[in-house]
Amino acid sequence: MSLSAEWRADGKIETVLVIDRTENTVQKAIVADPLVLSRLLTDMGNLRTWDIGQEIKGDKLSPDSWGRLVIARSETGEVIDMDPEKFWDGIYVWFRSRGVDYTDGG
Repeated sequence: MSLSAEWRADGKIETVLVIDRTENTVQKAIVADPLVLSRLLTDMGNLRTWDIGQEIKGDKLSPDSWGRLVIARSETGEVIDMDPEKFWDGIYVWFRSRGVDYTDGG
């Protein structure tokens, strides 16, 4: 099983997802906060060891059901896809507006 991580936003809630890329299904969903986003954006480590978050079932197995993609990274760290405008808006909201950098984790 190949994994990736995605930051998604639906207009109300932002979530980091761990995705099974083979099946294109959500394995875990973690409410976004500065520490989770910092981990996603800097050193994700082994996605298989991300033990936080909830197990997902039913209609929430589809990554698209969690909102618009901000950024997706493979388990090896490469950026797979990104919405640049949504990404930089998110960086501003979660980090810059608070006077911190995403590498600091909030």
